[in-house]
Amino acid sequence: MRFEPRFVTNEPAVLFGKTLVIADLHIGVEYELYKNGIRIPKQTEKLLARIKKLIKTTRANRLVLLGDLKHFIPYLSIQEKLEIPSLLNELKKLVKVDIVPGNHDGDLKKFVSSDIGFHDAFGFRLDNVYFNHGHSWPNKDVLSSEYLIIGHLHPCIEFKGKLGFRFIEQAWIRLNLDKKRLLRHYKSVDIDRKVKDLKIIIIPAFNRFVGGRPFGSEESNAPVIRLADVKNAEAYMLDGTDVGKLTKLNKFLTK
Repeated sequence: MRFEPRFVTNEPAVLFGKTLVIADLHIGVEYELYKNGIRIPKQTEKLLARIKKLIKTTRANRLVLLGDLKHFIPYLSIQEKLEIPSLLNELKKLVKVDIVPGNHDGDLKKFVSSDIGFHDAFGFRLDNVYFNHGHSWPNKDVLSSEYLIIGHLHPCIEFKGKLGFRFIEQAWIRLNLDKKRLLRHYKSVDIDRKVKDLKIIIIPAFNRFVGGRPFGSEESNAPVIRLADVKNAEAYMLDGTDVGKLTKLNKFLTK
């Protein structure tokens, strides 16, 4: 079956058919902020409420958590040990749950029940869509996919005024990668000739307290993006605004 992405208005989430995809919850980031003198209330209940609302409004029957479910590295904090199993238990009552671990998710698997799909860091393919956190290479199945969905980079776009005022907005980033370029990594693998380009969508972080960077500053942290057509990347704000090509925006900002 072939699916086309649908951005969920005003939320950093993407829907493929009945599959809802979010990334970078970073549960436990409050503890790190607290250690640095910044006090914010615990966010896990609010995150859970947002996810439940998304499941209801989109009528999704499957949820893909695309990496960095937890925040503390390399192990789990006490907060994470308590709150992550509780969150997952609530979600699996509503939908089938899949987890693709990210670079913050070390030691997470032991706290995930067997009725939740816990994939390896390479990710997995579902029909024409491949899911990967972004910090590692996907496996060969990506060559039989039309879309690659990643998180990891917390993408944003930045607007600046001539007087130095600026604001940063979360944004989905969409760009293409010629599959032939992947052959340097996947040797002697047949390419699906029906699909010339791999369409990559980068999802903004679901937890707003982890912040983000204007896309273009840290894309080298995602190995697949190094091979993609970054110059022609397009950005979409969470309210659905099509900003257009980032090269146009960046050129405007440097005037």
